[in-house]
Amino acid sequence: MKTFALLITLIFSVANTPSVTTIANYNFLDALEKNLITSEVNGNEDSPHYIQPIVITLTNTSAKTIKVTIPNGQLFTSAAVQDVIVTQKELITLAPGESKSLPLYAMCIQQNESGSNAMETYTPGNIATGHLAELAQEIEDRKDFNTLGQYSIWAITDGVHLNTISGFDEEEALYLRTYTADLLNVPVPEYDPNDYLTNYHDNGLINRSATGKFKFYFSSESAVTIAMFDENDIVVRELYNNPNTPKGKHDLEFKFDVEVYRDKVYYVRLIQDGKIQINMTMKPQGS
Repeated sequence: MKTFALLITLIFSVANTPSVTTIANYNFLDALEKNLITSEVNGNEDSPHYIQPIVITLTNTSAKTIKVTIPNGQLFTSAAVQDVIVTQKELITLAPGESKSLPLYAMCIQQNESGSNAMETYTPGNIATGHLAELAQEIEDRKDFNTLGQYSIWAITDGVHLNTISGFDEEEALYLRTYTADLLNVPVPEYDPNDYLTNYHDNGLINRSATGKFKFYFSSESAVTIAMFDENDIVVRELYNNPNTPKGKHDLEFKFDVEVYRDKVYYVRLIQDGKIQINMTMKPQGS
């Protein structure tokens, strides 16, 4: 009797074991082609063009829960503003009928086009190949979601001089200059420490300065930059950078050389953890 009772218990347990449901994983472009999702992409005015310049909204139009991968290197194009390349892969799980919105890490691939804004829409393009794809993956691997990563992208897409890959983090700047030069199969250019355009530490190189100050309270330790943008919302120079700014009240001063940056207007922005917190308009030629 004991043996029989044990057999009945085992059969009952096996019969009531729940089946494991496998959630299908689709590449973003495949999911669009199969009409499993709809996609809407807009500019993100809360972030500069080299961090999270676009926001994507995906809606699951299928009857099953699915996972959608937006790969590193995915291109998005716009008829009015700069095209961008995704610099960090995203995996999004969607229940039937569910919609989700999230900003995407991406960078501009057209230096001479205007920056994005919330009114602009984007269309999915192809997946990048070659040097651009390799660099986008390197940026993700090293978390270079900053001006150094952007300048490196422009060295590939727009042919800017490799020495523009300069910033407050000199070690990372040298790494990316070298990495990008190797991709392009060109020598690493000699660096001139007396060139104000590429020297971010020596304010003694400034001939005629425009200055400003931001007063801001940070509730927690933050990555903080102050960056200067031209009339097209394209970054032209970082003026301050501290990835480990402590919590509390800060007076953050900045300056730049108006004999070098000669546009009629610039926008100087305080950026905390990738989000624009303060926007100041400066007109150095009118001062």
